[in-house]
Amino acid sequence: MRHRPALLALLAASAPLAWAEAPALALEGSLGLVHRKLVERSALGGNLLAETGPMLQAQVEATRALAGGTAIAARLHLAAGDLDYDGRTQAGAPLTTTTRHYEGGADLLWRPHEPATWGEAWLTLGWLANRRLIRGTAAAGGLDELSSALLAGVRWRSPAFEPAAGWTGRVEVEARGSLSHRLRVDYYGLLDRSKFEGARKQLWTLRLVATPTGSPWSWGLEWSHLRQPASRAVPVSRGGVQLPGTTVRQPKLSTNDLVLRISRRF
Repeated sequence: MRHRPALLALLAASAPLAWAEAPALALEGSLGLVHRKLVERSALGGNLLAETGPMLQAQVEATRALAGGTAIAARLHLAAGDLDYDGRTQAGAPLTTTTRHYEGGADLLWRPHEPATWGEAWLTLGWLANRRLIRGTAAAGGLDELSSALLAGVRWRSPAFEPAAGWTGRVEVEARGSLSHRLRVDYYGLLDRSKFEGARKQLWTLRLVATPTGSPWSWGLEWSHLRQPASRAVPVSRGGVQLPGTTVRQPKLSTNDLVLRISRRF
Protein backbone atom coordinates (compact mmCIF):
# COMPACT_ATOMS: atom_id res chain seq x y z
CA MET A 1 0.00 0.00 0.00
CA ARG A 2 2.80 2.43 0.85
CA HIS A 3 4.22 1.91 -2.68
CA ARG A 4 0.92 2.82 -4.38
CA PRO A 5 1.68 6.60 -4.73
CA ALA A 6 4.98 5.82 -6.42
CA LEU A 7 3.34 3.27 -8.72
CA LEU A 8 0.61 5.73 -9.71
CA ALA A 9 3.20 8.40 -10.39
CA LEU A 10 5.15 5.97 -12.60
CA LEU A 11 2.02 5.06 -14.58
CA ALA A 12 1.10 8.72 -15.02
CA ALA A 13 4.58 9.52 -16.26
CA SER A 14 4.67 6.60 -18.69
CA ALA A 15 1.17 7.12 -20.18
CA PRO A 16 2.14 10.01 -22.50
CA LEU A 17 5.11 7.99 -23.73
CA ALA A 18 2.93 4.94 -24.44
CA TRP A 19 0.40 7.12 -26.28
CA ALA A 20 3.14 8.74 -28.32
CA GLU A 21 4.50 5.31 -29.35
CA ALA A 22 1.04 4.07 -30.42
CA PRO A 23 0.62 3.95 -34.23
CA ALA A 24 -1.13 6.98 -35.66
CA LEU A 25 -4.63 6.56 -37.06
CA ALA A 26 -4.82 7.75 -40.67
CA LEU A 27 -8.28 9.05 -41.55
CA GLU A 28 -9.53 9.88 -45.03
CA GLY A 29 -12.95 11.20 -46.04
CA SER A 30 -14.29 11.64 -49.55
CA LEU A 31 -17.29 12.77 -51.59
CA GLY A 32 -18.07 11.18 -54.92
CA LEU A 33 -20.34 11.92 -57.88
CA VAL A 34 -21.50 8.59 -59.29
CA HIS A 35 -23.04 7.79 -62.66
CA ARG A 36 -24.80 4.41 -62.33
CA LYS A 37 -26.26 2.14 -64.98
CA LEU A 38 -28.17 -0.94 -63.82
CA VAL A 39 -29.41 -3.48 -66.37
CA GLU A 40 -31.61 -6.55 -65.85
CA ARG A 41 -31.57 -9.22 -68.57
CA SER A 42 -33.79 -12.15 -69.47
CA ALA A 43 -32.64 -15.77 -69.64
CA LEU A 44 -32.14 -15.29 -73.41
CA GLY A 45 -29.92 -12.23 -72.87
CA GLY A 46 -32.36 -9.50 -73.88
CA ASN A 47 -32.67 -6.35 -71.76
CA LEU A 48 -35.66 -6.29 -69.41
CA LEU A 49 -34.97 -2.85 -67.99
CA ALA A 50 -32.30 -0.21 -67.56
CA GLU A 51 -31.88 2.32 -64.75
CA THR A 52 -29.45 5.19 -65.28
CA GLY A 53 -28.64 8.41 -63.49
CA PRO A 54 -26.46 10.25 -60.95
CA MET A 55 -25.91 9.43 -57.29
CA LEU A 56 -23.98 11.12 -54.49
CA GLN A 57 -21.63 9.09 -52.32
CA ALA A 58 -19.85 9.80 -49.02
CA GLN A 59 -17.04 7.58 -47.78
CA VAL A 60 -14.65 7.45 -44.84
CA GLU A 61 -11.68 5.10 -44.33
CA ALA A 62 -9.53 4.76 -41.20
CA THR A 63 -6.19 2.93 -41.29
CA ARG A 64 -3.87 1.94 -38.43
CA ALA A 65 -0.37 0.58 -39.00
CA LEU A 66 0.66 -2.36 -36.81
CA ALA A 67 3.93 -4.00 -35.83
CA GLY A 68 6.00 -5.55 -38.60
CA GLY A 69 4.50 -3.40 -41.34
CA THR A 70 1.04 -4.95 -41.19
CA ALA A 71 -2.07 -2.78 -41.01
CA ILE A 72 -5.82 -2.85 -40.49
CA ALA A 73 -8.47 -0.53 -41.90
CA ALA A 74 -12.20 0.12 -41.72
CA ARG A 75 -14.24 1.66 -44.53
CA LEU A 76 -17.81 2.99 -44.56
CA HIS A 77 -19.80 4.42 -47.46
CA LEU A 78 -23.31 5.71 -48.16
CA ALA A 79 -24.86 6.64 -51.51
CA ALA A 80 -28.27 7.73 -52.81
CA GLY A 81 -29.89 9.06 -55.97
CA ASP A 82 -32.86 8.93 -58.37
CA LEU A 83 -32.36 6.94 -61.57
CA ASP A 84 -34.46 6.94 -64.75
CA TYR A 85 -36.25 3.60 -65.23
CA ASP A 86 -36.84 2.30 -68.76
CA GLY A 87 -38.52 -1.11 -68.89
CA ARG A 88 -41.76 -2.97 -69.47
CA THR A 89 -44.76 -4.11 -67.46
CA GLN A 90 -45.57 -7.78 -66.86
CA ALA A 91 -47.88 -7.56 -69.89
CA GLY A 92 -45.02 -6.31 -72.06
CA ALA A 93 -46.12 -2.68 -72.38
CA PRO A 94 -43.38 0.03 -72.20
CA LEU A 95 -42.93 1.49 -68.73
CA THR A 96 -41.06 4.67 -67.83
CA THR A 97 -40.69 5.82 -64.23
CA THR A 98 -37.96 6.57 -61.67
CA THR A 99 -36.15 4.43 -59.12
CA ARG A 100 -34.72 5.73 -55.85
CA HIS A 101 -31.44 3.95 -55.05
CA TYR A 102 -29.92 3.73 -51.57
CA GLU A 103 -26.62 1.99 -50.87
CA GLY A 104 -24.59 1.40 -47.72
CA GLY A 105 -21.46 -0.61 -47.06
CA ALA A 106 -19.01 -1.41 -44.27
CA ASP A 107 -15.67 -3.17 -44.79
CA LEU A 108 -12.79 -4.45 -42.68
CA LEU A 109 -9.41 -4.67 -44.42
CA TRP A 110 -6.18 -6.35 -43.33
CA ARG A 111 -2.71 -5.97 -44.83
CA PRO A 112 -0.80 -9.09 -43.69
CA HIS A 113 2.60 -7.91 -44.98
CA GLU A 114 4.46 -4.63 -45.16
CA PRO A 115 4.42 -2.76 -48.50
CA ALA A 116 6.81 -4.18 -51.11
CA THR A 117 8.27 -2.90 -54.36
CA TRP A 118 5.26 -4.36 -56.20
CA GLY A 119 2.74 -2.63 -53.91
CA GLU A 120 0.39 -3.66 -51.10
CA ALA A 121 -1.96 -6.65 -50.80
CA TRP A 122 -5.06 -6.41 -48.59
CA LEU A 123 -7.72 -8.95 -47.59
CA THR A 124 -11.26 -7.59 -47.27
CA LEU A 125 -14.48 -8.65 -45.57
CA GLY A 126 -17.56 -6.48 -45.82
CA TRP A 127 -21.31 -5.99 -45.92
CA LEU A 128 -23.14 -4.32 -48.81
CA ALA A 129 -26.81 -3.33 -48.87
CA ASN A 130 -28.75 -1.93 -51.84
CA ARG A 131 -32.34 -0.72 -51.83
CA ARG A 132 -34.36 0.05 -54.96
CA LEU A 133 -37.68 1.86 -54.67
CA ILE A 134 -39.39 1.64 -58.07
CA ARG A 135 -42.13 4.25 -58.18
CA GLY A 136 -45.55 3.06 -59.29
CA THR A 137 -47.48 4.53 -62.22
CA ALA A 138 -51.05 4.35 -63.49
CA ALA A 139 -50.04 1.27 -65.50
CA ALA A 140 -48.06 -0.62 -62.86
CA GLY A 141 -47.60 -0.73 -59.10
CA GLY A 142 -44.37 0.12 -57.32
CA LEU A 143 -41.77 -2.22 -55.88
CA ASP A 144 -39.41 -2.09 -52.90
CA GLU A 145 -36.38 -4.37 -53.27
CA LEU A 146 -33.73 -4.76 -50.56
CA SER A 147 -30.51 -6.69 -51.21
CA SER A 148 -28.01 -7.51 -48.43
CA ALA A 149 -24.75 -9.39 -49.03
CA LEU A 150 -21.60 -10.45 -47.16
CA LEU A 151 -18.55 -9.97 -49.40
CA ALA A 152 -14.95 -11.20 -49.19
CA GLY A 153 -12.08 -10.35 -51.49
CA VAL A 154 -8.66 -8.81 -52.09
CA ARG A 155 -7.32 -5.34 -52.83
CA TRP A 156 -4.02 -4.45 -54.51
CA ARG A 157 -2.58 -0.96 -54.17
CA SER A 158 0.34 0.07 -56.38
CA PRO A 159 3.45 1.89 -55.16
CA ALA A 160 3.29 5.67 -55.50
CA PHE A 161 4.46 7.10 -58.82
CA GLU A 162 4.71 10.56 -60.42
CA PRO A 163 2.32 10.94 -63.38
CA ALA A 164 3.33 14.59 -63.77
CA ALA A 165 5.53 17.15 -62.06
CA GLY A 166 4.10 18.10 -58.68
CA TRP A 167 1.73 15.12 -58.54
CA THR A 168 1.79 11.68 -56.93
CA GLY A 169 -0.43 8.87 -58.17
CA ARG A 170 -1.41 5.30 -57.37
CA VAL A 171 -3.62 2.58 -58.81
CA GLU A 172 -5.93 0.27 -56.85
CA VAL A 173 -7.65 -2.90 -57.99
CA GLU A 174 -10.26 -4.65 -55.85
CA ALA A 175 -12.09 -7.94 -56.49
CA ARG A 176 -14.87 -9.25 -54.21
CA GLY A 177 -17.48 -11.99 -54.22
CA SER A 178 -20.49 -12.62 -52.00
CA LEU A 179 -20.43 -15.36 -49.37
CA SER A 180 -24.17 -14.91 -48.76
CA HIS A 181 -26.86 -12.78 -50.38
CA ARG A 182 -30.41 -12.19 -49.17
CA LEU A 183 -33.25 -10.46 -51.00
CA ARG A 184 -36.55 -8.99 -49.79
CA VAL A 185 -39.23 -7.78 -52.18
CA ASP A 186 -42.18 -5.71 -50.96
CA TYR A 187 -45.16 -5.32 -53.30
CA TYR A 188 -46.81 -2.57 -51.20
CA GLY A 189 -49.64 -4.85 -50.04
CA LEU A 190 -50.58 -6.24 -53.45
CA LEU A 191 -48.84 -9.52 -52.54
CA ASP A 192 -47.09 -10.89 -49.45
CA ARG A 193 -43.44 -9.96 -49.05
CA SER A 194 -40.96 -12.33 -50.68
CA LYS A 195 -37.73 -13.26 -48.91
CA PHE A 196 -35.22 -15.49 -50.66
CA GLU A 197 -31.56 -16.24 -51.36
CA GLY A 198 -30.03 -14.09 -54.09
CA ALA A 199 -27.46 -15.19 -56.64
CA ARG A 200 -23.74 -14.75 -56.01
CA LYS A 201 -22.46 -11.21 -56.53
CA GLN A 202 -19.13 -10.50 -58.21
CA LEU A 203 -17.73 -6.97 -57.87
CA TRP A 204 -14.62 -5.49 -59.49
CA THR A 205 -13.29 -1.99 -58.85
CA LEU A 206 -10.48 -0.03 -60.52
CA ARG A 207 -9.29 3.28 -59.01
CA LEU A 208 -6.81 5.92 -60.13
CA VAL A 209 -5.87 8.43 -57.43
CA ALA A 210 -3.79 11.58 -57.96
CA THR A 211 -2.53 13.86 -55.17
CA PRO A 212 -0.72 17.20 -55.44
CA THR A 213 2.67 16.86 -53.75
CA GLY A 214 2.44 17.82 -50.07
CA SER A 215 -1.34 18.34 -50.18
CA PRO A 216 -3.91 16.52 -47.99
CA TRP A 217 -6.35 16.60 -50.93
CA SER A 218 -6.55 14.07 -53.73
CA TRP A 219 -8.65 13.38 -56.81
CA GLY A 220 -9.87 9.96 -57.84
CA LEU A 221 -11.47 8.35 -60.87
CA GLU A 222 -13.15 5.01 -60.14
CA TRP A 223 -14.94 2.35 -62.21
CA SER A 224 -16.90 -0.48 -60.62
CA HIS A 225 -18.64 -3.41 -62.29
CA LEU A 226 -21.04 -5.70 -60.43
CA ARG A 227 -22.71 -8.70 -61.97
CA GLN A 228 -24.82 -11.58 -60.74
CA PRO A 229 -26.77 -14.38 -62.44
CA ALA A 230 -30.51 -14.87 -62.01
CA SER A 231 -31.66 -16.09 -58.61
CA ARG A 232 -33.78 -19.17 -58.05
CA ALA A 233 -37.52 -18.71 -58.43
CA VAL A 234 -39.63 -18.75 -55.25
CA PRO A 235 -43.43 -19.03 -54.80
CA VAL A 236 -45.57 -15.94 -54.33
CA SER A 237 -48.49 -15.72 -51.90
CA ARG A 238 -51.33 -13.37 -50.99
CA GLY A 239 -52.77 -13.35 -47.49
CA GLY A 240 -50.64 -16.37 -46.62
CA VAL A 241 -52.08 -18.45 -49.48
CA GLN A 242 -49.68 -19.50 -52.22
CA LEU A 243 -50.71 -18.46 -55.73
CA PRO A 244 -50.57 -21.50 -58.06
CA GLY A 245 -48.04 -21.19 -60.86
CA THR A 246 -46.82 -17.79 -59.65
CA THR A 247 -43.15 -17.26 -58.76
CA VAL A 248 -40.69 -14.41 -58.49
CA ARG A 249 -36.94 -14.21 -59.06
CA GLN A 250 -34.34 -11.53 -59.49
CA PRO A 251 -33.23 -11.58 -63.16
CA LYS A 252 -29.64 -11.56 -64.30
CA LEU A 253 -28.28 -8.17 -63.27
CA SER A 254 -25.27 -5.95 -63.88
CA THR A 255 -24.30 -2.53 -62.55
CA ASN A 256 -21.63 -0.15 -63.84
CA ASP A 257 -20.56 2.86 -61.73
CA LEU A 258 -18.26 5.66 -62.86
CA VAL A 259 -17.18 7.81 -59.90
CA LEU A 260 -15.37 11.15 -59.73
CA ARG A 261 -14.11 11.52 -56.17
CA ILE A 262 -12.42 14.22 -54.09
CA SER A 263 -10.76 13.12 -50.84
CA ARG A 264 -8.98 14.65 -47.87
CA ARG A 265 -6.61 13.12 -45.34
CA PHE A 266 -6.94 14.14 -41.68
